Amino acid sequence: MINRRMKTGFVFHLLLLLLPLVVLVTSSRRTADDVTLHIIPQHQGAALPDGFYIYQRLNEHGIGIKSITPEDDSIIVRLSSPEQSRAASEVLKSALPQASVIARQPDAIPIWRQKLSQQPFKLG
Repeated sequence: MINRRMKTGFVFHLLLLLLPLVVLVTSSRRTADDVTLHIIPQHQGAALPDGFYIYQRLNEHGIGIKSITPEDDSIIVRLSSPEQSRAASEVLKSALPQASVIARQPDAIPIWRQKLSQQPFKLG
């Protein structure tokens, strides 16, 4: 009886210790090379175009897009590659003179976190 209780307690503590590691690895689905453009109106109350208009302007110039997401009073555009950030920013600045386009480069991800998120877990 005591032996079984010790095993159950050990398993519980092991799971409790592994939980933060699992959360850390799965918390961010963003890859190291994600680049986002944040489009905000220059004047409060100014309207922004819909995502399809933005998609058309970027697609005309061969710029790959992962996603276009409205967020509060702005639009977030996630690009396929960091090399296209400057070109996309210029295209959107000329297509949307009433909006500010802010390029956000990815944060530096520590090497230990990159290794954790790239390697599959091998248990047992």
